[in-house]
Amino acid sequence: MKNKPLHYHDLVAKDGAILLGGLCREWINKDTGETALSCSVITLPPHPRLVHIHSKASPLLLPLDMALVDRWLDESITDPYEFEPLLLPHIPYDLIAMQIDKPSTYNLVNEPHLISVDASSY
Repeated sequence: MKNKPLHYHDLVAKDGAILLGGLCREWINKDTGETALSCSVITLPPHPRLVHIHSKASPLLLPLDMALVDRWLDESITDPYEFEPLLLPHIPYDLIAMQIDKPSTYNLVNEPHLISVDASSY
């Protein structure tokens, strides 16, 4: 059985930053008693236009809407249905995709290409 070739990509927002939706939790290490913070990026099913980059899943990309970001970060909001519309794969801003040889050397393999924002919004 042949190994599937690896392809590495870097994604950057064309105008601004990429906001990844994630979760964090503070907890106490049973062995040391130290406080630790665990963080993870929420993943969604693959976006059809990102399958060539993320074939199994896509990260949750939060829109550049500061009112929404403030709600996302508000610890008093505990009802997950508040954010249900965000749990569908969506590209909220133009992205530039660059195929690279590998993360350690970061040499471009192809010309960067634009992945346009999805037509529908939240």
